[in-house]
Amino acid sequence: MKTPILETERLILRPVKEDDVTAIFDCWMQDEDVSRYMCWKASSDINEAKEFVSFELGNLENDEWNRFIIELKESGEVIGTCLIFYNDEEDNWDISYNLGKKYWGNGYTSEAMKKVMDYAIDVLGIKECIAVHAVENPASGRVIEKLGFQYETEVPYECNGGEIQTVGKYYRLLLN
Repeated sequence: MKTPILETERLILRPVKEDDVTAIFDCWMQDEDVSRYMCWKASSDINEAKEFVSFELGNLENDEWNRFIIELKESGEVIGTCLIFYNDEEDNWDISYNLGKKYWGNGYTSEAMKKVMDYAIDVLGIKECIAVHAVENPASGRVIEKLGFQYETEVPYECNGGEIQTVGKYYRLLLN
């Protein structure tokens, strides 16, 4: 099944396209503030964005990897990305998301992830999902909690391409 297009009141969530490279690079990939608590490191090399897009295009039909580009419905502007994926190493579903810095604080991430979680439950049939965020990034924790995840424990957390070793807050969402 191909990654679908989802819509919310203000957003379009769609699969990555080949011509997204520049928008991804400009919006978040080169921004150290965005990458600070992500597993990847910001880069000033647009080839990193090309590799990201190539990887994502190769996973469009993978039911266990559902990456969505987040666009503003009104303008079509790319503002971020979100993902629900099956983590084989940990044997669970997991979520991830990031937004370009100029879009922070507008509720876009919560809106997008609510729609992605509805898709994951209704279409993918997931029964359980986890989420982790760096303790230094409480805004991410608020998104996770708005989605109904319950805090369980603290765990080691590596971010910014492995340059930051910190503590993460680990959450779980159990579904009926």
